[in-house]
Amino acid sequence: MKPLLTICCTTFNQEKYIEQTLEGFYLQKTNFPIEIQIHDDASTDSTPEILKRHAEKDSRIKLILQTENKYSQHIMPWWHYSFPQARGKYIALCEGDDYWIDPLKLQKQVDFLEANSNYVISWTNYKIFNGTDFSFNSFGHTKEITTIDYNNIFSPYCTLTLTAVFKKEALDLELLKSLKHSKDNSLYIVLLKKGKGVFMDVLSSVYRVHEGGVYSLQSNFFKNYSSYLNVLEVTNAVPESKTANINKVVKSLGNATMYEVLKLKSKGEKVTENQLDFMKTYLKKADFKTKIKYYKKLFKYKFLK
Repeated sequence: MKPLLTICCTTFNQEKYIEQTLEGFYLQKTNFPIEIQIHDDASTDSTPEILKRHAEKDSRIKLILQTENKYSQHIMPWWHYSFPQARGKYIALCEGDDYWIDPLKLQKQVDFLEANSNYVISWTNYKIFNGTDFSFNSFGHTKEITTIDYNNIFSPYCTLTLTAVFKKEALDLELLKSLKHSKDNSLYIVLLKKGKGVFMDVLSSVYRVHEGGVYSLQSNFFKNYSSYLNVLEVTNAVPESKTANINKVVKSLGNATMYEVLKLKSKGEKVTENQLDFMKTYLKKADFKTKIKYYKKLFKYKFLK
């Protein structure tokens, strides 16, 4: 039977966490068939062996096992492997170190999307686990259901990969493949061309922060700069996305990147030519208010240590 939904899971060296991720998939109670597709990006630990063992026991599991790492070659596994091979009408995302805790997560999200044809993607709330303690989000939503579009996406940033469920037909894979700085934000901006998004304030998942995380423990500069390049690129490719909200997000990311370089330089930490060039170029183009804030920070770092 053809699945209504495909879970697309990506893994890389996640032997410590992948079985808990899989348990979250097995936990799901749905009135529709699902497939569990797992793309492993040439892990060097025992992750592939764990996946093979589970695939032998559960016919819903479909494995894509790479022999060389694609991410390091700037090949996004989602666009090139996972999404094209997904057979479901819907795709749910979860990386191999996060996990789901609500057995009705997929059912709730698919029910909403089936009942509301003008919506193409759904997200839910989640909690954060740092290896010791759990923390919770306070996004400030006043309703259990909040519509997400270009006028409010990323404000606040409540749209994490591990909770996303979307319609496969809303994808534009050729556009996504053409992007040089693609991330999950690229996917969301492209999907919202075809309809609305919804944030459902139900606690369905756990986002794990750990030393092996590809993104969660990156430097502040990397997070801000990569997100700035990403959002700037994809919104240029989708002009209708350039709302006042999106322009504010881009400016905020650019400002944060510039201020982080200034902070590192003022502390005497190693700063690359690329970082210095960005700061100088961005400052030249910045508005008066941003420049004033920059020079206030510069004065503080130099004279108020």
